[in-house]
Amino acid sequence: MIARVEPVIPRPPRLLWANLYCLLDSSSGASMSVRAMLYCLAQQGVQVQVLGATVFDHATGGADVARLIAPVQRSPGQAVQVGDGPLVHQLTVTASTRRAEVTCAEESAWFANYQHALDHFKPDLVFYYGGLPFDFLIAAEARVRGIPVALYLANGNYRQSRAFRDVDLVLTDSRATARRYRGQMGMAPVPVGKFIDASAVVAPRQSRERILFINPVLEKGVALVVRLALMLEQRRPDVVFEVVESRGQWAPHLLQITTALGTPRAALSNVVVTPNTRDMRPVYGRARLLLMPSLGWESGGRVLAEAMLNGIPAITTDHGGTAEMVQDGGIVLRLPDRCHQQPYTALPSRDRLMPLVELIEALFDDPEQYAGLSARALRVGQTLHHIDTSTQRLMQALQPWLALRAGDVDAGAQLARLHRHGLDDRVPLPGSHHSSGGAGTEPVATDAPSARLLVL
Repeated sequence: MIARVEPVIPRPPRLLWANLYCLLDSSSGASMSVRAMLYCLAQQGVQVQVLGATVFDHATGGADVARLIAPVQRSPGQAVQVGDGPLVHQLTVTASTRRAEVTCAEESAWFANYQHALDHFKPDLVFYYGGLPFDFLIAAEARVRGIPVALYLANGNYRQSRAFRDVDLVLTDSRATARRYRGQMGMAPVPVGKFIDASAVVAPRQSRERILFINPVLEKGVALVVRLALMLEQRRPDVVFEVVESRGQWAPHLLQITTALGTPRAALSNVVVTPNTRDMRPVYGRARLLLMPSLGWESGGRVLAEAMLNGIPAITTDHGGTAEMVQDGGIVLRLPDRCHQQPYTALPSRDRLMPLVELIEALFDDPEQYAGLSARALRVGQTLHHIDTSTQRLMQALQPWLALRAGDVDAGAQLARLHRHGLDDRVPLPGSHHSSGGAGTEPVATDAPSARLLVL
């Protein structure tokens, strides 16, 4: 009798996203980008687990999550799960949504969840972002288990190489940021582009009537936008700006800047303010131009890619990766160096801004000129920023590390070897027992935090 041999079905690669920020944060471009990346990986057959906390760039970005968590009445340090399409986010509840106010007890609760995920989800790769000392533990804890680590880097603020000591792969969104760190530190991040689901951002109907500016803060160029709005209020009151608030609020910046210019204003007649929103399609539907005159280093600028996908020409600066995002689908400004220095309150003179004002007027008045620029913007969106292209880049970068199948290796022996007291300090499954590695020790069972599933 011939024995039947069952075919061996290879298990899917496993990836653990782990850091204290919440990827459901609508005020964070980095969180939205990573969330889209994980969606793409899940669609490519990667088994993804998400471990985060109720920490947001701005409280408005966590409003939806706060409404979901409120009925559960969780206390700080406990965990909830939020269903999100192919993803489930396990979030450690924190008393504050601000990273600077997370307590040691809350960090300890999150770290226990992280150790538990390493030991029982057994990822082939850990993925995260962050450059604070606590974040170093994320990479270090994975490394001692022999698990490769990838870091997402989408800003130019890292100054010390310590953040990369235990990281195997650094991913970034633009070639400009990759060049910056290659020159500053001698390391080579891999640019994979932006990750944007076009169906979630492309407006079904477009009226093309307003100048759009998102996130009014000084480093994004709010002072320059105020000056342009003042000039156009006098010359072209029919040209309306729409300012979408996110981390920044328009009114206090307007008052601060107009006071500095000599004529305090609490409002402008040609500016409409829109609160933070998860669905930007109606906003993009109204936009004729996107204004993003970033003064701080902008690695890529998610909203620039979203504008290109909508065929909305963008006006931006040549600082960071912004010009790379728009290519010939927009206008790139070269500002005086002093404008790019903190606190980002230095402004070009009215005379130097006049050519830009006249160009904006032409893009409202000359249909042929506008149509040509819009067509180029759409072409950039459909090629450079197509999510399938970015997914191919991402999979190509991750595949060598996922292929190592680090999750199949029993980390206990390695942990005991590296532990100064020869102990295997993995976190056991609820109700299970395992030896700590030393003679005569008593095994202890540790319950994982319970979590209730909430579906977005």
